[in-house]
Amino acid sequence: MMNKVTKTACALAVLTATSTSVMAESIDIKVIGTITPAACKPALSGGGTIDYGVISPASLQKDTFTVLEEKQVDFSITCDAPAKVAVHAIGVKADTVTDFVKNGGGYDTFKGQLFQTKSVNVTGLGKSDSGKKIGGYGIRLVPDSYTVDGKSSSLLVRKNSSDKWSNQVFDNGSLFNVSSKNHLLTWAEKGGTTPIAFKTVAGKLAVQAYITQTSALDLTKPVNLDGLTTLELIYL
Repeated sequence: MMNKVTKTACALAVLTATSTSVMAESIDIKVIGTITPAACKPALSGGGTIDYGVISPASLQKDTFTVLEEKQVDFSITCDAPAKVAVHAIGVKADTVTDFVKNGGGYDTFKGQLFQTKSVNVTGLGKSDSGKKIGGYGIRLVPDSYTVDGKSSSLLVRKNSSDKWSNQVFDNGSLFNVSSKNHLLTWAEKGGTTPIAFKTVAGKLAVQAYITQTSALDLTKPVNLDGLTTLELIYL
C-alpha cells in the first residue's frame, strides 16, 4: 500500500513541473507573404510621342479652328502571366483645351469633328510662351485593330465602376468620356461583353489634334504643341 501511494505522488509532481515549464515563456510565429497580380507593361511605338512637325501658319485658319491629320501609333500591353487589365487615360492639361462645349464631370466636347465623328471629347495642347491656349486633341483606341493573344477581339467600355461593360464603343474608341473621368476600356473575345485575361494585346492608338483660331495666338514667336496624356493600366 505504501508503494502505491508513493508512485502516485511522484506522478503528480512530474505533471506539475511539466505544466509550469510550458507556461513560463512564449514566442509568436507569423506566416506572411503577398500575392501580386501579373506584371503588365504598356508600350507605344515612337516612345509615345505624336509629332506634328513644323506647321506653317499659312495652313491655319484665322477665325476658326484648324483640324490636323489623324496620326496612329502601335500600342501594346504585355503581361508575364494572364491578367485582366483595363486602360484609363488622364488628360494632364485638360484645363487648356479650346473650342469646346463644356461638360459636367467629364472631359469637354470639341465643337468640330475628329476621327470622322462629331462630339468627340478632348483635352488640351497646353499654352504658348505668351500664355495663350493652343488647341486640343482627342485620343482613341482603334476598335477593330486589336488582337488578344493573337486572336481578334472586341473593345469594351465602362463609364463608371457601377456600370456594366459594353462593346458598344462610342466616339470610335475615345479614351475620354463626357460624363465621367473614371472611364475604362478593355478587351473581350470577339462579340463578347466580358473582360478576358491575356498575356498580350496589340493594336493601334490614334490621336487627332486641332489648333485654335490664329487670331487668338501670338504667331510672331514659335508656338509649341505641348499635349500630355497619361495612360494607366488598371487591374480588374
